[in-house]
Amino acid sequence: MRKIASKAGISATAIYRHFSNKEELFHRLVKKGFGMYSQYLMPALNEPTAELRFNKTLEYALDFIVEQPKYFELIFVKSETKDELVNFDDLRADSKISFDFYTARITECIDEGYLRKDNPSEISVLLLATYTGFFALYTSGLLPRSKKEIEGLYWRTINRVLNGVIA
Repeated sequence: MRKIASKAGISATAIYRHFSNKEELFHRLVKKGFGMYSQYLMPALNEPTAELRFNKTLEYALDFIVEQPKYFELIFVKSETKDELVNFDDLRADSKISFDFYTARITECIDEGYLRKDNPSEISVLLLATYTGFFALYTSGLLPRSKKEIEGLYWRTINRVLNGVIA
């Protein structure tokens, strides 16, 4: 906690006024990360068709990866987060919101014929695995760093994945 306080530029006693221990601090950060991710995705609901809502969801996921890399890493990559998800119902529920959001967009696309009939939850898992792997490569410096290059590579990657499920 002292190290965290030092990096935040506050005293250790100040941090303890808000959090009883680092586990509570970590829990709150993970919760905030899932909330932020959901906020990034929700505007996709304003689109008039299932296909547009789905494509905007994919676009907003990239925005979150590029604009909030620490939160993306925290909620999708850190092994400590997996432990938190196992032990806390509220975080499991928060993580399920974005997964269910993807699954609902995919279900709409299947119903409208944009995506072929398949298991929407499994497609959500495929997309999550793709994002997580993409992000890991991006943050490790193995992918281009310019916004234009990373956006191009992201969409080419996503389109390759979607070629298997587009009707």
